[in-house]
Amino acid sequence: MFPEPIHIGPLHFTVYGVMAALGILAAMVGSNRENQRIQLMTPAAFEKLVLLMLLWGLITARLFFVAANLRHFLAHPAAILTVWEGGLVFYGGPLGAAAYLAYHFLVGSRAPLREGWLRFRRFFDLGTPYLALAHAIGRLGCLAAGCCYGAPHEGILSVHYPENSRAYLVEGWGRYPIPLAESGVEFMVFLWLAHLRLHKQFHGQVTLHYILLYPAARFVLEMFRGDAVRGYVLELDTPGLNASLGLDPTIPVMLTTSQSISLGLTALAIALIVLVKRAPRSLTGR
Repeated sequence: MFPEPIHIGPLHFTVYGVMAALGILAAMVGSNRENQRIQLMTPAAFEKLVLLMLLWGLITARLFFVAANLRHFLAHPAAILTVWEGGLVFYGGPLGAAAYLAYHFLVGSRAPLREGWLRFRRFFDLGTPYLALAHAIGRLGCLAAGCCYGAPHEGILSVHYPENSRAYLVEGWGRYPIPLAESGVEFMVFLWLAHLRLHKQFHGQVTLHYILLYPAARFVLEMFRGDAVRGYVLELDTPGLNASLGLDPTIPVMLTTSQSISLGLTALAIALIVLVKRAPRSLTGR
């Protein structure tokens, strides 16, 4: 684990920040190549749009984290800007980026609505696999930083954090390897979406598969999270489920903020799939 900043002369940075940057870089390079293959946009227009999308995604991911830790940031408002030290909520990123892209393609481009809607879906199918790849790499940064850690667990797959980590447990107890598990899930999702992208039946299919797969995995993984920062929309008392999962029966495993978002996204994906199957081919691009 590498929770402490690395110093090179006057500069200091964290492994968390490095992995997040590597994930973003990998996504930008991969999506740029895919854009050149399908010729959706000019390289210059694509790069400008991606940079603006990333900016909005980072802002909203940070705002989600600030909202989840509001008391701390009200006491230390300057810390809101120290993004390089860690502190992003993943769901905030895609939601913020999606909002900006919707504005860009459906309002800002001034193109006919049908054309804007088509380009919006094509862009999402282009970039969604690389969102999964960036997240897979970024979660390794979470492991290094000792954040997004799992519930206490001692077994062959448990992760033991050092004493200077926020995830350290007394007497060196281990935790479920949630960052590693989520990284592995996202990498498998990336491979599937990259394959599906070449064989899709309609524009938007790749994105819908992601909205179905990742939230389902995230909902389950949230049960094994051990960090209290997640926040709950509704605390459900499920001692029987906790016992069957080997978890502390006094700590609710649902319904966290991320689980609530996962349920909403899954419902949205199912509704959109039904609409696509009923819509005329001229609207879906099938």
